[in-house]
Amino acid sequence: MLNLMAAAVVFLAVHVVPSSPVRAWALERIGARAYMAAFGVVSLSVFVWLVMAFGAAPASEPLYVTGGLVRLLSAAAMLVAFVLLVAGVASPNPSMPGGERTLRGSEPWRGIFAITRHPVMWGIGLWAVVHLLNRPDPAGLIFFGALALLSIGGAKIQEMRKRVEIGKAWEAFAAHTSFIPFAAIIDGRARFSLSDVSPWKLAGGVALWAIMLSQHNAIFGVTPLPF
Repeated sequence: MLNLMAAAVVFLAVHVVPSSPVRAWALERIGARAYMAAFGVVSLSVFVWLVMAFGAAPASEPLYVTGGLVRLLSAAAMLVAFVLLVAGVASPNPSMPGGERTLRGSEPWRGIFAITRHPVMWGIGLWAVVHLLNRPDPAGLIFFGALALLSIGGAKIQEMRKRVEIGKAWEAFAAHTSFIPFAAIIDGRARFSLSDVSPWKLAGGVALWAIMLSQHNAIFGVTPLPF
């Protein structure tokens, strides 16, 4: 458990670097490409450490017990998570490095970004929260809690940096979108239509959800549905 806790702390600390003075210092000395390559190698290495530490963590009694209804709702939430993730990855994303170029296009807030301006991060965050609810032992709380904190909290920090770096173009994008999923649609600032999202992106998210739902027990030894 100490190894898992250490990996989680380092994992979160590494991802604070892009929003710290260390980033500016590194960019000045080694350039953007070298910085991104180094950051990618370090973050991937620490993530592998985190996954291995989670796999090696001792089994323990759950801190609470979830029922069949929670598992059904979790399966439904995972459909949303996979659609957000696949559509977000497959769409030019203003919040990604170099993504400010997409803000020059016509209405970059349409499509999946009408739901949230951080579809990838919220897809990962929703996945982590769902698994946090259904793996309520200390190891699960540390592992999935770290991923949930990084994805949702990291998206908020990333957004603050983009607001400074991009300025008015980001402000215009933010005015038509929301950080919290569906908030801009509910308050009338955004309009979402399935026709604005490429059918293959939606199909990809649904297909990935169906595969993971049907093969979850074979891959991870846990049945996600209560039947």
